Amino acid sequence: METKVKILGAGSIGNHLAYACRQLDWNVTLCDIDAKALKRTREEIFPGRYGSWDPAIHLAQPTEVSDEVFSVIIIGTPPDNHIDLALDCLAKTPPQVLLIEKPLCPPSLKDCERLTQIARKAGTRVLVGYN
Repeated sequence: METKVKILGAGSIGNHLAYACRQLDWNVTLCDIDAKALKRTREEIFPGRYGSWDPAIHLAQPTEVSDEVFSVIIIGTPPDNHIDLALDCLAKTPPQVLLIEKPLCPPSLKDCERLTQIARKAGTRVLVGYN
């Protein structure tokens, strides 16, 4: 079975996780709302770290792939967006696994219980990464 991964956030962690997923021969789509961030990924960050760009990685803005189904979604954006993005992913096309980079949420734990309930109903395993 093919593992299809969507990574939200083309910054440092997004590049790191895209590389790791490609080492497992997973199908990777790396997304960012900023077209300049995607260009920087392809031309600077990824090749600077890993020697060359991996053309198997699909670069897209989130709206371009919002209706696609992915088995894994990874959220590697600034922390203030984590819960909202996670809830959005679960509402549209819930993945089997949703990995959210640390920190999961602000200290208030705002919307964490809601995320837990929705993920359970969707059958999605939610993980928090510490890379």
